Amino acid sequence: MTRVSVVVPTFERPERLPGLIAALEAQTLPADQFDVIVADDGSRDETPAVLADLASRTRIRMRVVRNERNRGPAVARNLGWRTADAPIIAFTDDDCQPAPGWLTAGLARMEKGSAPIVQGRTMPDPSVKMTGWAKTMQVEELSIYYQSCNIFYRTEVLRAVDGFDEQTMVPTHAAGYTMLKDFAEDTTLGWKARSLGFMPEFAPDALVHHAVTYPGLRYWWKYALAHRAFATLARRFPEMRRDMFWLRVFLGRDRALFDAAVAGLFAGIVWRPALALVAPYLYMRRPPQLTRSEIKIFLSWPVYDTMKFVGLAIGSLRERTLVL
Repeated sequence: MTRVSVVVPTFERPERLPGLIAALEAQTLPADQFDVIVADDGSRDETPAVLADLASRTRIRMRVVRNERNRGPAVARNLGWRTADAPIIAFTDDDCQPAPGWLTAGLARMEKGSAPIVQGRTMPDPSVKMTGWAKTMQVEELSIYYQSCNIFYRTEVLRAVDGFDEQTMVPTHAAGYTMLKDFAEDTTLGWKARSLGFMPEFAPDALVHHAVTYPGLRYWWKYALAHRAFATLARRFPEMRRDMFWLRVFLGRDRALFDAAVAGLFAGIVWRPALALVAPYLYMRRPPQLTRSEIKIFLSWPVYDTMKFVGLAIGSLRERTLVL
């Protein structure tokens, strides 16, 4: 009996797929109790050939479905889970490697109290040393962002909310998921489910390791601007302000400190004491060590925070709802 289907969207990351499949082969859950559906989102490189080879050699049940053109991970995930027969869908990503007990722990939590949604623990790949502007994922408690790199949904919940929101898109001219073709589609799904009364639980033993990469300035520039999507979320889910926003307006305390620093800089032109508002922000972003690399990171924070402010401002104006 298939107790759970693992759904993985992928786009032009063929080098990571063997490690992912090996991690799924190592699951402690018996192989006849789960299957794997990989949704290839229009890859134009060797990804289809790699997937075909893996499917022919793996000892687990693996299927490949495909979008003919790249439409984003929300569309790929929807294609994957809608072809599944299992009552539970476990989502992870092609830059992740689940720990051996991932499926067993996630199912145990779901079946213990009939939880509709279970989020697992996600940690950076322990084999990679993180420095500077590393891109990875770390989730150590129940998150209000419902990251799809490690989350279990009952199929009936996915049907009730009509799956991932394919409209929460951030336009981009660059191919590939690393350039943010989608943004916040997994958060939207979680909050849609919550609005219907499906409350999530957390399974710390359902562990997934996320890759650590260094995508460079172009990625972080786009990532900062993509925060305009949070105004859309705030408009669609007003209740989100209570749980997600600091003082119901700011996207975290760090954002409030940055905004105060900006206000202090401008007010300081006419009233010098206002410059004191910059101090808390500088203290928050202070380098842990006075090394060249740490100082470079410290100097880059104001640029990144400014771009994030621009993204939030654009979203606030577009949606006519204030998010800072």
